[in-house]
Amino acid sequence: MPSLDSYRPTWAEIDLDALAHNLAAVRRRVGTRLVLAVVKADAYGHGAVGVARALVSEGVERLGVAIPEEGVELRRAGIGAPILVLGGFAPAQAELVLRHDLVPALYRPDQVEALSRAAEKRGGAASAHLKVDTGMGRLGVPAADVPAFAAILESASGHVRVTGAFSHLAVADDPADPFTRRQIDLFQESIAVLRAHGVAAEEIHLANSAAIMDHPPAWLTLVRPGISLYGYPPSAKVTPLAVRPVLSLKTRIIYMKEILPGTSLGYGRTFVAQRPVRVASLPLGYDDGLPRLASNRGYILVRGRRAPIVGRVSMDLTTVDVSDVPGAVLGDEATVIGASGAESLGADRVASWAETISWDILCGIGSRVPRVYVRGADREVVSRFDPI
Repeated sequence: MPSLDSYRPTWAEIDLDALAHNLAAVRRRVGTRLVLAVVKADAYGHGAVGVARALVSEGVERLGVAIPEEGVELRRAGIGAPILVLGGFAPAQAELVLRHDLVPALYRPDQVEALSRAAEKRGGAASAHLKVDTGMGRLGVPAADVPAFAAILESASGHVRVTGAFSHLAVADDPADPFTRRQIDLFQESIAVLRAHGVAAEEIHLANSAAIMDHPPAWLTLVRPGISLYGYPPSAKVTPLAVRPVLSLKTRIIYMKEILPGTSLGYGRTFVAQRPVRVASLPLGYDDGLPRLASNRGYILVRGRRAPIVGRVSMDLTTVDVSDVPGAVLGDEATVIGASGAESLGADRVASWAETISWDILCGIGSRVPRVYVRGADREVVSRFDPI
């Protein structure tokens, strides 16, 4: 019997070579433009601090987070690269934003007022980017309202410097949809309005991963890769980019038994054996990144073979059928995402079982799963971030 790990035997491996490879693929596509690497949502489940450190060491010029708290985490870890808070901030967080040298998005007058007051108290000026809504409809100053908002920015220019402006594309993952061209045009019109009001935003950006692949007019002064950095395409319609998955999710068999025909497994007794079955229990569940909807329809890789998930995936445990996995024993490695022998299993395949998207699967890997950062053909451990 192989020895079990001293930690809970479930972990995510982050391949830093693959991450560097994907960044290089983005750079080859967009040339000399600056890269703002999106590391929000714990770097899409890959671990924000570890990923941000690796990307900065590879020369990434900017980092993007969703909320101030994510930026504060990176600052406390000693990461000094410019950080853009893409989702903006609550006015009460203005002092927090300045204290940690974050660049917030602006799209409400009260944000401008709060940031200006906080900067004035500190005796300086705060940098910010204006977020323009060109058709996504979630956040941002509507393009038609940019002239009025530019006047607000002008009035606060003594303590708020708008160093950038951006918008977000709604359907860039469908290259044939003409709406993207409309958004690009609206954004360019908004930039012209800003400049006419004396707001000279130097960094203007639109391009997410999908736009990097198929919409060169959206590249502008910098690009914002997200899912492509982590090795997945935004959709099946985009022009392929030579990226590879960065994350593998693994666990080990912690219990095995034989069950007879008629025996049921798991909540709701959704699986009833029709023949003798060799069952392996895995210390991993939906809190660890394997969605409940994969129950009785997905599989795990053990010794390079597919082991069907039998019974419901629960919060902490999953049972699989290893009857057709010769030699499977207690302590064997089980791959939820990643490669095992000649077989591989991507987050996109897991997503298909759950009728969702790769982003959802990767971001769903819970905080109790340690992230282990590896490099080289031998997958040497560079660092490990544990939940305890």
